[in-house]
Amino acid sequence: MDNREFFASIDIGSSKIIMLIAEIENDRIHVFAHASTPSLGVKNGVITNLDLAIKSVKKVIEKIKKSCAEQVKYINVNITDLHLNSVNQNRQISFNGKSKIITKEDVLNAIQNASAGSVAANKKRLDPIISNFTIDDQVMDQPIGLEAEVLGASVHLVAVSNQALNGIENCLEGCELGPDKIVLDSIASSMVCISQDEKDEGVCLLDIGAAVSNISIFTKGGVTYSHVFKFGGNIITENIAQAYNTSFAEAERLKLAYGILQPTAALKDCLIEFEQLDSNNKYYLSLYDLIVIIENSYKDVCSIIKKSLKAEKLDRALKAGLVVIGGASKIENCEKLLLKEFRIRTKVAKINRELISGNEDLLTDIGYFSAFGLLTYHASEPYLQEIEQVQKSGLFGKMKGLLEL
Repeated sequence: MDNREFFASIDIGSSKIIMLIAEIENDRIHVFAHASTPSLGVKNGVITNLDLAIKSVKKVIEKIKKSCAEQVKYINVNITDLHLNSVNQNRQISFNGKSKIITKEDVLNAIQNASAGSVAANKKRLDPIISNFTIDDQVMDQPIGLEAEVLGASVHLVAVSNQALNGIENCLEGCELGPDKIVLDSIASSMVCISQDEKDEGVCLLDIGAAVSNISIFTKGGVTYSHVFKFGGNIITENIAQAYNTSFAEAERLKLAYGILQPTAALKDCLIEFEQLDSNNKYYLSLYDLIVIIENSYKDVCSIIKKSLKAEKLDRALKAGLVVIGGASKIENCEKLLLKEFRIRTKVAKINRELISGNEDLLTDIGYFSAFGLLTYHASEPYLQEIEQVQKSGLFGKMKGLLEL
């Protein structure tokens, strides 16, 4: 028992906070403890009330301790920020015209060189996301142990606001925790639901959360573009509330109980009883009218994302299509509507069972994907091993080696 390595993730979202604890078991990350609680002090994915956020995180920690008293060595946490910006950089370092065997130190120097550049005073950069390396202009994923005169690194750099980053760090500090990695939310999720083949072909991960939505675009195997939009499932609920002069809670109930997209001809209209604000009278709405409001809300979301993709000239780069996650993707026929709107291959994300094992209810709940992805982030640095070592060790060897770095 003393030799077991435990690591954890905390997903701080606008609607709930999730914590997972895991270990390596049978060559996979096995999640053996989990807890969640409503999120307080978080707006649009950013901590706005530190005291309330600390109380929420402490509450989820108390819950998870009831089923797991183990101490964790690593804790990864996600971050979302409407003010983030991203850039791709590709730079090279040379070895004075001489050929040499690439070492770990050379790789780290190449990454540092590719990540150099100024950042606005009100922002900080997260750890660079590695797309690939070049060995004398030949693209490679694991350069250590190879011989080259020039080593290049291609990185995706994300800068977030000081408010967003400080909020996360201060919140965990207030809970007597220290983050091992702070990872962009959509990048974390991509680790467990997007394959390398899809990243090579070009794919968009769309995470429609409660208050914000994230997209990350992968092309040629690496991250090309990241962005956060100020809309999510709450916008749909607010549109229903406004249309029928009802409370947010009542509108949420209507959305969850009757919401559907792209209904078939077999679906019959009916009247649904609901409550209006400041009234004890009975009111009824048409199911068809409710569906129209919900569909129009989703179409607005699609329109904004399509404009963003087109502006970045990425709308035709997604041969592998669109992968959707997040709470708002749970509505019936969401996949069909997105397929119609984007006119590209579309699917609701599924967990990669070769990486993750655990409670079946969690593995099929899209709301947990970011927390799962944060756990796998320890295994996201195979470039720090030699090719032969990566090939021989398999997932368990890579995970164990990286956890010991």
